[in-house]
Amino acid sequence: MEQVKIGIIGCGGMGTHHAKTIHAMEGASLVGVADMIDEKATALANELGTEAHTDFHELLPHVDGVMVCTPPFERVDVVIGCAEAGVHIFAEKPIALDLATADQMLAATDRANVIMMTGYVLRFTHPFQILHDTFAAGQLGRLVNCWSRRFMPFDTSERWYGDQAKSGGVALDFASHDIDWVRWVGGEVQRVFGKVDRVRPGIMADEHVHALFTFTEGLGAIDDSWAPGLGISSIGLVGSEGAMIVGADGEIRKKIGDGAEEIITPEPGETIQAHFARCIRDGLTPKVTGHDARQVLATVLAIQESSQTGEAVAL
Repeated sequence: MEQVKIGIIGCGGMGTHHAKTIHAMEGASLVGVADMIDEKATALANELGTEAHTDFHELLPHVDGVMVCTPPFERVDVVIGCAEAGVHIFAEKPIALDLATADQMLAATDRANVIMMTGYVLRFTHPFQILHDTFAAGQLGRLVNCWSRRFMPFDTSERWYGDQAKSGGVALDFASHDIDWVRWVGGEVQRVFGKVDRVRPGIMADEHVHALFTFTEGLGAIDDSWAPGLGISSIGLVGSEGAMIVGADGEIRKKIGDGAEEIITPEPGETIQAHFARCIRDGLTPKVTGHDARQVLATVLAIQESSQTGEAVAL
């Protein structure tokens, strides 16, 4: 199998995760990592036996693609520079904090005719992928409702996530995964009604969001939080012919019509990193593109507007 040469830009938590996955993956080779902080780049490069750079431009002549893992407020110049060098791009989510910046990046990647993939990993994660694929195959009939609720206690007070201007709050940083998933199931969002909230004293970024979406057919809903002391998840999809519901234990329950209830056992699927490499190798359009990420951003901004006005917002 032809080896796809990949570099990592940004050696924080996500960059380290992607670097280790690429390093261990068949069909791809990790040819270098870059970070403005030399110690971070050098430590990761030494651990994985690759090259370290403090200027990401030094990576570009040696790679087919890069995984851009800088924070969203430090991303636009990196993406545009990679596109201008003709390098395929995977950028972590969210694509940007505002639509104008997202459009700058998309214009650059479209103009250069390079891949612009984004890190909405729920499309590659069980049980989210199984519910989508079952619905897309027509087994559940027309869409009635799909939802995702994920509560993940997280103290943002000492990190950039806790600065609304840098992270966009929980709706953009965390819940945008769930928004991407309900869009993947239901299609383009028609209208949004939502509410964001800052729950704990002294927190400077939204930390709870609940929103309802209408599609051409059916409804979607997300409910995500960094605030509570308890974690929980609930995912489901109800159609006109059947339903699938996932409990907090991850068990997938499925029932079609008058048939017996089934328990679905997931099997390992393609990882998001392997998908990016395969898209580069085979010239494919990624399962989740930069244009998908722009629509997620537009939806988040609509939720925030709805929260301020108390009214539904049309997209």
